[in-house]
Amino acid sequence: MKIFNRLVILLVLINFGILYAQDPAPAGQPDKAAANSEEEVTIKGELVPDDDANLSDEEKARKKEIIKQEAMWKNPDFAGYNKAFEDLHKLSKAFANNKYRLALSAYQSGMNTILKMRENIEQYRKEQSEKKRLDEKWYWQKIDRKANEERYIQREKMAAKLAAVTYFTKAINHLDEIKNPDLREEKAYKTLLSSVYRAWIMAEYDTQNYPQCIPIIELYLELDLNEKEYPAHKYLASCYSFEENTLKKYKAGSDDQVQKLKNKKNVHLLRATELKYGKGSVEYKHIVDMVNRDEVISVTP
Repeated sequence: MKIFNRLVILLVLINFGILYAQDPAPAGQPDKAAANSEEEVTIKGELVPDDDANLSDEEKARKKEIIKQEAMWKNPDFAGYNKAFEDLHKLSKAFANNKYRLALSAYQSGMNTILKMRENIEQYRKEQSEKKRLDEKWYWQKIDRKANEERYIQREKMAAKLAAVTYFTKAINHLDEIKNPDLREEKAYKTLLSSVYRAWIMAEYDTQNYPQCIPIIELYLELDLNEKEYPAHKYLASCYSFEENTLKKYKAGSDDQVQKLKNKKNVHLLRATELKYGKGSVEYKHIVDMVNRDEVISVTP
């Protein structure tokens, strides 16, 4: 089992495809092995190469001259009064690569936390199932024990996912510090950011912190082709549904606020169904009817 889990970790790091199965490439389209080989570069801890190999002769000459000037003006005690120029280093490849490495490390730590928790729970369940229960004379004792075991498992899951969210949050913050607009468009950057967002959303959602998930899911949907992933819309519809029901239950918002949340919930519910089943499907028509009834009820006196 430990070997299996190690393989899972390796696959996560190579593909960044957390909990999503990869379908074979359709006929006429390039195999995804090429994409995987490209993504393998990203796990080496570097966003983009930071060397002179791709520099033009003019850029190499400028770099050489800059090094010469910095050597002549070297002053360890210099403290710039205007910090604007000093902040330009944050646009460099070296700065971006460092933040990317930190983000990748935090992401891996968060994933390892969750995988380790699952391994421990599996081992715990196995140990409990193999124990002799000679002291259990009554049926209620068995029920009580199983309830205690389940509470223990839920506590372990919650603790691990809260810890993982902390790691994923650090990873997001590191990636957000990369300010170079060109580097933020790199495939490796978007791939890692999408993977961190996905992991963060699933872990945070499982802690039942639904309102906090909404802005991160919306950011996730704005990245590349993520808008076409139906699970993201399913998660978002669920979060909006919670917000809507909370406002109605505690009468904490106006009718207009409730209606806006209802509309957002239904939009993403429809989009998730469309993406998974297609607009011509029975499933989509069923959701359309349900949404229409929901909207009618919402405006009925």
